[in-house]
Amino acid sequence: MGLLVKLGLRRPMQWERPTVLDWILDSPLQALVFHLYLLVLWLRGNPVKSPRNKQPIKIVVLSDTHDSIVEDVPDGDLLIHCGDMVNDGSAASIQKQIDWLASLPHQHKVAISGNHDSWFDINARREEDTLGHKSVNMKGIHYLDHKSITLAFKGGRKLNIYGAPDIPQCGGSDNAFQYTSQQNPWDDTIPLDTEILVTHTPPQHHLDNVGIGCPNLLKEIWRKKPKLHVFGHVHWGRGVQPIFWDECQKSYEKIMSLPKRGPILDLLPHRGWLDVLWFLWYGYISVLWHWFMLGGAANGSVMVNAAMQHGTSGKLTKKRPITVEI
Repeated sequence: MGLLVKLGLRRPMQWERPTVLDWILDSPLQALVFHLYLLVLWLRGNPVKSPRNKQPIKIVVLSDTHDSIVEDVPDGDLLIHCGDMVNDGSAASIQKQIDWLASLPHQHKVAISGNHDSWFDINARREEDTLGHKSVNMKGIHYLDHKSITLAFKGGRKLNIYGAPDIPQCGGSDNAFQYTSQQNPWDDTIPLDTEILVTHTPPQHHLDNVGIGCPNLLKEIWRKKPKLHVFGHVHWGRGVQPIFWDECQKSYEKIMSLPKRGPILDLLPHRGWLDVLWFLWYGYISVLWHWFMLGGAANGSVMVNAAMQHGTSGKLTKKRPITVEI
């Protein structure tokens, strides 16, 4: 494998995005479905529109800044940071990020913790911060830890926002808010009236191209269907994805949850082929229904992975923070 990694044909670690060869060696069927699903979503477009005759609310989303200051933050009505503000988790480092975020001109600002922001988790807090009784001044930024908030915007509009920092276990005891695969912190925790959900972890199979998204979070958002779900954690997963909560999405998630059989077993006839045929049918019908029956209008949601790091380089991406209007 060393030679294939050096040639750029295989990824060197789990945190890197998979190469074409990685996809093929893991599961050619899943590779096919993954890329066809992206095509179906592109053909269907954005299902979230701002209400007619009302001024849209512009939301600017950041995540995984890891001590860095983003120079070109777009203006907007709401700024959200989805965690991993810093690397060492200390109160002093977090305060520097808070000072920067507080200096930005957005009307409202919301933040949650990431696994590296250990000061926020008493069980992961650095000893020197605990013994020194170090604190962080949030300077008017709304910090959400299993908490909801309703914010008012111009034109009389309001948004209900819920944030939680929990993340599947991915490191040592200095990582904040981790839970094991046997634990489920998401079961019936997101309020039904949530319009914007802020987490650090992605849900399984969505903007999570390294395979560490949470299946229990995915189940919970299927039940609650927030209009906008923003997160980070997976740096290579950065992007925007429309969500339609339909049979096409269900069949995609089912196929991506199957065990990876490798290229030989995948190409032998098995039940997964039938699942792929159903996916192709649902994808075809969903595109036709979207444009010929609904005229391009649809109800759904949008997911945003707002990671600002350029993969595992330790440097910021050159792209501006992602903005969404609802």
